[in-house]
Amino acid sequence: MNKLKLFSKTYIFTMGIISLIILISNVLIYLALPKVYVNNKQKEADKIIEALIEQVSKSDNEESFKIAKNFAEKYNIQVLLTIGDEKRVFQGLHKVDIYVNEEEITENSLIIPNLIGENIIENFNDENREVIGDDGFGQYININNLSIIKSRDFKKSNDVNGSAKIVMDLESFTETRDVILKILPYSIFISLLIALIASYIYARKITTPIKEICDVTKKMENLNKEAFCKVETEDEIGILAANVNSLYENLLNTIVSLEEEIKNVSESEKIKVDFLRSASHELKTPLMSMNIMIENMLYDIGKYKNHYIYLEKCKDIVSELSKMVQEILDTSKLNIINNKNESVLDLGSLVQKNIEPYKLIAKSKKINIKMNLKESFNIKVDEKLFTKAISNIISNAVNYTDEGKEIRIYIKDKKLIIENDCKPISEEHLEHIFEAFYRVDFDRNKSSGGNGLGLYIVQQILKMYNLDYSFKSILTGMSFEVDFN
Repeated sequence: MNKLKLFSKTYIFTMGIISLIILISNVLIYLALPKVYVNNKQKEADKIIEALIEQVSKSDNEESFKIAKNFAEKYNIQVLLTIGDEKRVFQGLHKVDIYVNEEEITENSLIIPNLIGENIIENFNDENREVIGDDGFGQYININNLSIIKSRDFKKSNDVNGSAKIVMDLESFTETRDVILKILPYSIFISLLIALIASYIYARKITTPIKEICDVTKKMENLNKEAFCKVETEDEIGILAANVNSLYENLLNTIVSLEEEIKNVSESEKIKVDFLRSASHELKTPLMSMNIMIENMLYDIGKYKNHYIYLEKCKDIVSELSKMVQEILDTSKLNIINNKNESVLDLGSLVQKNIEPYKLIAKSKKINIKMNLKESFNIKVDEKLFTKAISNIISNAVNYTDEGKEIRIYIKDKKLIIENDCKPISEEHLEHIFEAFYRVDFDRNKSSGGNGLGLYIVQQILKMYNLDYSFKSILTGMSFEVDFN
């Protein structure tokens, strides 16, 4: 049974239940019908005899016999009415067997000594025989075992005693029960045939949606993105289909998120490797230069005999290396900051605060700084991190602006824009401008530029806040935009 498919199990189980119900129902009907029918007839006979006595006890003798006759015809029963010494029997429309042969008398026969005369009816049972006179039997009415006999005594208004006896024939019911017994096998067979068809339709109806869900989940197992369970109902099967769809959608989204996360981690690792490779290269060159100078000074070779001059140069190289190492350390920290100390700051005030250290440098180069921060707005950032980004942008603008030219800093449409007049950078260099240690000068000379980490740090900070940015050439020079929309 455990190896059968759901349809087979459902069909067999449903068919078994319906068949059992059909068999039990038919047997109960056949067994209970006689008892229920007889009980109902008993109650009906009680009501009839009570009604008969009620009417007869209030009427005179002749009227009482007429009432008894009407009752017999109305209810199709046999009525034996005794008033004083007078007895009469009345037969309803029901057909009965009347015999004149005394030898055919049975224990269930009602005896009528003289039907034409006194109309007396008696029970001819061994235990309950009442013999009327010695003139013998005249005629009798045969009563079978399925007859109901009710008897009551009463007293009329004139103190005359009487008794009433009714006989209700159940022969028609016996015939009906025999007919039911004959057609019972056919009834059970037809019912079982209908049950077979109904069970098949029911099992198919119930298992088809579940089978469809199984087929779809098989496709989902292979991560088929087109797989989808049809939701056509609002019952438990419909809810199950909807839940499977929701679960599969979440699974696909999770897979996509994981793929993106893996891609981001791979890119991040690649960036770290590239950064370390570039950092080692940048550190290697000045260290090699300083090592050569120190070695030559130790052996007093040529111009290096003048130790004071070249010790001063070594000191400058160490100072530059110290700055570069600090920049490298600060940059590496950007990738591991998880808890940023964010606060709400006014962008205009933050820019105004960061421009102050560069005003002296700008003044020495006769650079005019124009600012328009009227459209300032609040931003929620880590002040230390964002100050670093804005400071690097302004530092680049001041360092690379031609002498006597202009720097324009303004806020417009929720964008911070910093423009400086200089020779525009070509597209070839703009493609690599945000790479670590990349410098626009062709000879990679540090005297004409920084260490190449400024814009790289700016990029990392802006990415942390998912801010769009651009660095592009304009007619007068270069423009850096940070979009806070």
